[in-house]
Amino acid sequence: MIRLIYSRNWPRIAKSLTAAILVVYIGSVLLTAEWLDDLDDPFIRYTVAFLIVQFGFLAFLALLLIVGKHLRVKWEWRQASRARKLEELLSESGTDEPVLKAARRWPEEFLTVVYSALQSIRGSARQRVIGLLERSELYPKLLRQTLSGNPDRAIRAIGLLSQLETPEAREAVTRGLDHPADTIKQAARKAIMQGTDQEAQRRLLASFPQLPAWQRLLMLHFAPSDETILPEFIGEALHSGDERRILIALEMVLTRQRLLTSPIPIELAQAANPEIRIKFYKALRFLRLEGEVSRTLQLGLADRDWRVRAMAAQACGQFRVASLAERLLEMCRAFENAAEAAHAARALAALGGEGWLRLQEVANSKTEVARQIATEAVERHMLGGAA
Repeated sequence: MIRLIYSRNWPRIAKSLTAAILVVYIGSVLLTAEWLDDLDDPFIRYTVAFLIVQFGFLAFLALLLIVGKHLRVKWEWRQASRARKLEELLSESGTDEPVLKAARRWPEEFLTVVYSALQSIRGSARQRVIGLLERSELYPKLLRQTLSGNPDRAIRAIGLLSQLETPEAREAVTRGLDHPADTIKQAARKAIMQGTDQEAQRRLLASFPQLPAWQRLLMLHFAPSDETILPEFIGEALHSGDERRILIALEMVLTRQRLLTSPIPIELAQAANPEIRIKFYKALRFLRLEGEVSRTLQLGLADRDWRVRAMAAQACGQFRVASLAERLLEMCRAFENAAEAAHAARALAALGGEGWLRLQEVANSKTEVARQIATEAVERHMLGGAA
């Protein structure tokens, strides 16, 4: 039944079943009405026939549910019993032949036990379980199931094969990226990012521009913490000149929150796309620039877009660039935009010294909104807030 539901023809089959049930229902009412021919009034006869058929169908469904529930409980009990038997065989240190024999007899239970074991055990015991899976008759089937029409089987196959290091297992997991279902593709991406196949990881990263933002974020979450591929990809993307790749790379930098050791071109501060400039200054503290930081920040504070100026002001506070205190003070006094002025005030508070004194002057100014922003920045800094 499950295979039928996940088949390509299921929508047409479902419509046909609906039509067939309706025909059977109407036919049952007509036949029951013919059986009640002793009732002369047609309205009463068909009403009684409808009620009889209705109660009959309800009773049949209730009986079907009770029997189905009983059979399911019995089947689950047997499945649990078989799984316990397989766990006992796996825990024994004797020959592997009984385990392989049980795998041929109970394939579904074997795969369930193996998947659970690979999630919890390590060392030689884990290698033994992997060896049993590779020697079992189910291994060739698993290699094909990554493209199965049944999502549960495809995801289970990808999860099991991702634990193996064989070339055919890696190839089968990579084939999951060609599955028409998005859930299977996502499972394959997760397995690749958590695996050790660097070539497949590079190909997956190259396809990032075609993925939605939430899927890119999820892939970064699954990336190993000690990787070298992500920094390489980010560095190449930032030097590529492709606006979409640059934006994705800057998003990665902001998501990872780690210093990028490769030098980044200062030309990004003057990119034609304002979104690149905004994200560039927002991620500046995690970037290693090819030029001077103060020069880059000057460019940002003079930008024509207030959002870029606001992020550049935030970066001034993070880098503690005291030489730009006068420019930040001008931004506070000019008060062209509330968000821009707030970032400049917080940066002045973070600078301390002369910047701190100038910010206090703004706090004592006659402009009510500017005074509120400066006062908030002062209080926030005194309480230990970030710039």
